[in-house]
Amino acid sequence: MAKLNEGDVIEGIFTIALSLYLAYGEVDKSKLNKIRTEIDTKMFSTGRFKYAVVKNYIRQRAQKPLDVFNVNFEMRLKFESTIGAFNKEYEVLYESSKDIGKIDKKIDQLIASFNKTDFSRRAAAAANQFLDNNVGEVVTFTVIADGIAGESSGGNVKGDVTLEVYAIGKNSNKKIISEPMSFSLKSESVTVANLSPYNGMLDFAEAMEIKWNAKADYIRLSKAFYGPTEQKAKFKLISSMYNELKTEIIKKSNDSNFTKTAFSFLKKSIFGSDLANVIDVQRATVKEITVEYVNALENTIKLIAEAKGNNLVFKTVGAGIPIFQIRTKLLEDRNEAKFYLEVGKGIYRK
Repeated sequence: MAKLNEGDVIEGIFTIALSLYLAYGEVDKSKLNKIRTEIDTKMFSTGRFKYAVVKNYIRQRAQKPLDVFNVNFEMRLKFESTIGAFNKEYEVLYESSKDIGKIDKKIDQLIASFNKTDFSRRAAAAANQFLDNNVGEVVTFTVIADGIAGESSGGNVKGDVTLEVYAIGKNSNKKIISEPMSFSLKSESVTVANLSPYNGMLDFAEAMEIKWNAKADYIRLSKAFYGPTEQKAKFKLISSMYNELKTEIIKKSNDSNFTKTAFSFLKKSIFGSDLANVIDVQRATVKEITVEYVNALENTIKLIAEAKGNNLVFKTVGAGIPIFQIRTKLLEDRNEAKFYLEVGKGIYRK
């Protein structure tokens, strides 16, 4: 249980919930939890576990023609970080009406969020395009949870869960394939990217169109450090480089194109090449960061950067609402140097 990662668990929970919503137009908690007991987590080590939620299920709206829905999901999670949340380990808890961690409260919030959120609106639209037309179709929805595959992309693919839709007219050979929808799942986390001390700062500076001599001046950081004396020197170099970066960014924030440049970096870091909307499932609510909302935000606000402690905060001019920040974690005694890109409260869809 100590290795449980709620973010990984929520990825799986969301996959089941979305599949149920596509099948029935609602999410029943007892069905969701029952499916959790049937997931063979041993499959995660060799490939995806596949499950049919409904097969040849008849759906109809008003007097429209009947449609046949097939809803499946495929799931590959990290086995070690989801122990106790699925399969036989969870079945014992399920039968005794117990759950692990804070997952149960988050399931309640997720279920309550359907019909109120952007992701559920998009999922409903995917189903309703067939239910509302005047043609009967056989529709297959496949929800794929494979955050491991996203990690292997080097950070370019952000989606943990993808929805694919495939349809064939019952009286024709016409095939309809919708563009996949991608979702990035989080569980009470504001971190959207981890940046390495040297290359991460260089990449960030390049994205922000800053020209400085850091690559050459701090080239030593690209090599290994050994022993306490060298480690001490390493952290001194990292701190010096970061202080220079902060100064350069703050100066750059006076430029007229600063907001556009900052948002370009932010959107790539959050949404990736697959344009995955972010869904953060919390104990008290569900929060979203959508491409549509961030694009609208970019066109209505201006950003400025300021140092706050050892962090670099990007906030709105005037109101001072934080949109995102670079947070540092420099622990010399543990030889730990990390730079996190974190979102602020102003970035979430209202």
